[in-house]
Amino acid sequence: MFFLKDLPSPEMITGVTADIPDVDATHVLTVLEGLRRASILLRDIEAFLRGHGLSQTQFLSLMMIVREPSRTSLSAGEISDRLDVSKPVLSKALAALKTKDLIMLAADQSTDKREKQLCLTADGEHRFAEVLPGYFAMLGTANM
Repeated sequence: MFFLKDLPSPEMITGVTADIPDVDATHVLTVLEGLRRASILLRDIEAFLRGHGLSQTQFLSLMMIVREPSRTSLSAGEISDRLDVSKPVLSKALAALKTKDLIMLAADQSTDKREKQLCLTADGEHRFAEVLPGYFAMLGTANM
């Protein structure tokens, strides 16, 4: 999350970066403005997902399972490899999705019993299908 509401002035940035080679104050300000817009969008997305009873990690975990065109399940390790969250955070999100009956162990498990496959339940498929259009609409209209 980016917490600056009031960005530094171009003059302040120029004053601080004048002696730093290859740093353009205009570019620094452009990057800061982009971070600010991204932070606002992220906050809006999190509020939207909360309104549907999901955290961002929970929603993205569902997305990782759904987006595999040739598969209907993934292991927690495979989901972890696709998301930029720590394993404890992902474990908590997956446990919450199981509690909400949005994911379950897949019926067809691999030969490696340590690597349990997770799939969406019917409720999980419905919730994901319900939320995804609004999520993409927010991204599609974002001012980035």
